[in-house]
Amino acid sequence: MYDFVDDNTGNDMFDVEFCSIDDVVNCIVVYKGMVERTTSNGIRRLVAVTMPDGTDSAFLTSSKKIVEQIEGMKNKFPFRAVMKCVPYGGAFIGFRLFPPTSEVTDDDRRWFQTYKKTKFKR
Repeated sequence: MYDFVDDNTGNDMFDVEFCSIDDVVNCIVVYKGMVERTTSNGIRRLVAVTMPDGTDSAFLTSSKKIVEQIEGMKNKFPFRAVMKCVPYGGAFIGFRLFPPTSEVTDDDRRWFQTYKKTKFKR
């Protein structure tokens, strides 16, 4: 059981500089929380993270797979994971979380490069 602590510091894990989802691919990142936000692109999720260099940041995503995986961990924040680009179906490339012990392979780097080349062509 946890006791409520009113720290009144005003620290909001989502009140940080935002990064691109590209900045967290193929890196071990600490995932700290996720909230729903309405943006000009519709309803998306804002994910709070601590980057490999210790910087706190957050990124927006509408990736169904990432949202599903993070929601599955909601009672276990914070957690560490590696986000990788993976092929889905024909030519679609999406995101998926893997354990932090998962090695980043040359294939992972190639899928990420392919994703970056095609992400605005959808």
